[in-house]
Amino acid sequence: MAISSAGLGSGLNVNGIISQLMQIESQPLDKLNSRIKEAQTKISAIGSLQSSLSSFQARVLALSSNSAYKSLQGSLTDSTIGTVVTSAAAQQGSYSLAVSQLAQSHKLKSEVYSSASSPVGTGKLTIQFGTFDDGGTPGDQSDDKFSVNGEKGAMTIEIDSKNNTLTGLRDAINNKNAGVTATIINDGGGYRLLLSSTDSGVANSMRIQVEDTDGNNTDTSGLSKFAYDPTGTSNLSQTQAAQNALFTLDGIEISKSSNSVSDLLQGVTLNLQKVSAKDTTTGKPVSTTLNITRDTTGVKKSVQEFVDAYNEFVKGVDELSFYNQEDKTSGLLTGDYVIRSMQNALRSTLNERLGDGSFYQSLTDVGISFDKAGKMTLDNSKLQKALDSRPEDVASLFAQNGVASDARVTFTSSTTSTKTGKYDIEITQPAMRAQLTGLAIDPAGPFTITEGDNDTIMVAVDGVSSKQIKLTAGSYSSPAALAAEIQSQINGDANLKGAGVSVSMAFNATTNQFEMTSTRYGSASKVQITSTGAQTELFGLKVGQRGEGKDVAGTINGAAATGSGQVLNGTGPSEGLKLTITGDTAGYYGTLSLSRGFASRLDQTLNSLLSDKGAVQGRINGLNQNIKDMNAQGLALNRRLDATEKRYRDQFTALDVQMSKMSGVSSYLTQQLSMLSNLASGK
Repeated sequence: MAISSAGLGSGLNVNGIISQLMQIESQPLDKLNSRIKEAQTKISAIGSLQSSLSSFQARVLALSSNSAYKSLQGSLTDSTIGTVVTSAAAQQGSYSLAVSQLAQSHKLKSEVYSSASSPVGTGKLTIQFGTFDDGGTPGDQSDDKFSVNGEKGAMTIEIDSKNNTLTGLRDAINNKNAGVTATIINDGGGYRLLLSSTDSGVANSMRIQVEDTDGNNTDTSGLSKFAYDPTGTSNLSQTQAAQNALFTLDGIEISKSSNSVSDLLQGVTLNLQKVSAKDTTTGKPVSTTLNITRDTTGVKKSVQEFVDAYNEFVKGVDELSFYNQEDKTSGLLTGDYVIRSMQNALRSTLNERLGDGSFYQSLTDVGISFDKAGKMTLDNSKLQKALDSRPEDVASLFAQNGVASDARVTFTSSTTSTKTGKYDIEITQPAMRAQLTGLAIDPAGPFTITEGDNDTIMVAVDGVSSKQIKLTAGSYSSPAALAAEIQSQINGDANLKGAGVSVSMAFNATTNQFEMTSTRYGSASKVQITSTGAQTELFGLKVGQRGEGKDVAGTINGAAATGSGQVLNGTGPSEGLKLTITGDTAGYYGTLSLSRGFASRLDQTLNSLLSDKGAVQGRINGLNQNIKDMNAQGLALNRRLDATEKRYRDQFTALDVQMSKMSGVSSYLTQQLSMLSNLASGK
């Protein structure tokens, strides 16, 4: 039975009374809900500070790369001549540049075919790169010479019944990805195969030799149509000769195989795009100026962003932790330990001095200071002066940096456990590449490769075995020419090339021995002759000959270091320090000054604050746990309030029933008394 607000008939407002009583009973729950909302608001506020710290850390990381402080920029007065790219290794300077010729690659074309699917025959093509010399008599092949480029591996293309079309030949060449690009064009009269050397320069001219299945490698049928050898048979036509870039730098004549020159000035890549205009009077190329100047724009921008990000964090802290003495108001996180943890950690890091290993000891040395409100200020002129005069030391102030006194030592990296300071470097064993040396031979030769006799060799390089390698038959003019041929063919082997290993070949004119050297340093470097075909040796190179490389070894501050290739790894106090040693002799290699600048240290501090176990996340976790506990208390309070409301309702309902009964008795008695009164009055 429903109970009205006026009760069962007594007129008692049961619901209103219970509602007011429950409001009083609910006050602890209301306070608990207020505390939950406050905790949630604090989590949101701490989250905003967490975001500010993350933004600050991003700016810190921008200052942590030591190469940024040594950045230089290059430019040409006549920008149409080319472009200049610099690295941290570049040095400031100004040079006169005049370009007389641009490099270009070798290009060949085939005869016309009726379609792209026309048959081309079967057999094998061998493409090598090198330099042609016509001997000074055009049209006379008797004195022509082709010198193999030993730095470029030979490329062999098998053509069988599955790919013996013009398209199949094109794809087979391109799939090798070995320095030649093949294209088919329709010139209006038919289809031609165009071949272009990927690399420019006279040493990258192509020679294409053919082993035609029909047995005739010199005719103009079958696969022989793709032979090209100006010293012999050439059935392809040259459309562009290979040539070097020719230019002068400060009056010095220079020849380079590429228009992109990176070995001219240390840390400078010059990309030539146009030949210089000629002086109308002298006919000589007009010089332009190549300038290499220090570029501090990026560093100054990063430092300003670093300052701005720190001040944004300070602003957020102030808004959340202020206290106004006049009106007694305070911020949401005033007095909260997470604020103190953040401030103390950052101030401690920013105020400490760097110690040994750094010329600049504090941020104030480069113009960064703090005002009375605790915000950072930046004196740009002071920063610029430091960058101009001591860029390496500015790098050490901010970033983790190692400065070596010896050019043969390069700082590679260190860890947070590596102690800063100055380290003495002593090398007892320089890193070595594996090398094997053949037997002494007659340097006068002859140096002849005969097919089926001494034209094959197999090697193992750095643990990788080659296939059987075939050398180009013929007589070689010098041991250096033969060395280039052997190197080219070995480095063109599919197994070795696929594994990224290679060798260099040379003839030692002092000992009259061929030398084969792995291009890798360290104990993993190995070379071995595993086969020389039908002969027991190949010009002094015998089966079983082998060589092994050595890892660098030495000490850092007197403590033995471990080596891996050219990398020397510190131990003890220098644990985590990695140095690249490029010297080839034992001895004292000077010192390395290691510093861990403010960016590096701040990054560690911020990582600690923002980590899953850091102060910030710890405070958030604590607040979340408080909310969880208070929600549990709320559930218990709600259950108790439900029981209390039921008890009140039962009690007041019973009271209402009693009052209703008493009201009925009262009415009955009133009626009876009225009747008695009427009888007594004779009514």
